[in-house]
Amino acid sequence: MTTPTNASEHQTTERSEARAQALRQRDSLMLTEDGRDMLSERAHHLRTVALPELRPLLSARERDERMVAEFERLSIEAERLERLVATATALPAYADGSVHLGSRVLIELPGGDRIVVRPVHAVEAFLDDERVSLDSPVSQAVLGARSGDAVAVEGPSGRWTCVVLDVRAG
Repeated sequence: MTTPTNASEHQTTERSEARAQALRQRDSLMLTEDGRDMLSERAHHLRTVALPELRPLLSARERDERMVAEFERLSIEAERLERLVATATALPAYADGSVHLGSRVLIELPGGDRIVVRPVHAVEAFLDDERVSLDSPVSQAVLGARSGDAVAVEGPSGRWTCVVLDVRAG
């Protein structure tokens, strides 16, 4: 590997390394601590509330097969979540100032709006509005970036640029 000759090449190398590291973490299922807790809470809710509410409807004389299908779907989801939580590892803590999997990142969009995004494994991306799947264009763009960096996002509707304003460890 060649040594970067200027700051721009160095930033590109750091971002490439951060993306590669995040992909390795995705393959080993690493979750944020609060993401793991929320997935565990969802599984617990399914087991203790949702499934018990449906169980009596399964033996009803004129049962609705949609309830049977929903019971099966929720049972599978609970089992899947329990397995994910049991096998996932926690993300390491990073303090180098760059964006990693699990970092909370304040970005400024082209129109001036500011939002927080948090690149995470796809299994926890649905948990709240700031979590964004590692595979998304915005996650790929910000990985490895630092505060003050302008990054190009290659989205489905075209290319746009956002500015990383703040990076906080997950």
